Amino acid sequence: MDPGARNLILVFVAVWGGIFSFYGFLGYRARLWSPLWAIEPTTRHVARAPATPVDIPFARGRRLYRELRCGVCHGPEGEGGVKNPNADPDGLVPNLYDLADGFTRQDLKDRLRKGSQTKKLEEDKPQAPLDMPAWRDLLSDGDVEALAEYLFSLKAPAGATEEAAPESEEAGSERGDGT
Repeated sequence: MDPGARNLILVFVAVWGGIFSFYGFLGYRARLWSPLWAIEPTTRHVARAPATPVDIPFARGRRLYRELRCGVCHGPEGEGGVKNPNADPDGLVPNLYDLADGFTRQDLKDRLRKGSQTKKLEEDKPQAPLDMPAWRDLLSDGDVEALAEYLFSLKAPAGATEEAAPESEEAGSERGDGT
């Protein structure tokens, strides 16, 4: 074989080998950093520090909301809006603001324990991909109570932060215009 042709073949093989290796590495890294871990159901138990006297239900509920990755669907602040094709209502995951309007505390705790299947917007189309998971096997009654406490405290943003939510309710009752 001609040395020039052999060198050309070696360069060709080296270049394509490098390209395949590079893209193989990128594929490997993409799998490591994929966001799909956040929406796949988990069978692992969430590691939690033992409750302390300072661990009030509101703060504990907020911590559980983050640890259980509720914000993947409902948003970090409970704003919802994640697309859920063919889900009722409007093909979106609902926000968690003003849960008291649609749920009693017991209804919400039951929903947290049992989960729920999303209702279809159109019956002839496939089931919506995102359902509310059941947490009965992972959460104690105290955890469910704390999570419900936190969820009932979520309000539509009006300049207040999460930490200010309980304080604003207390301030309203001190002024006489709250409950």
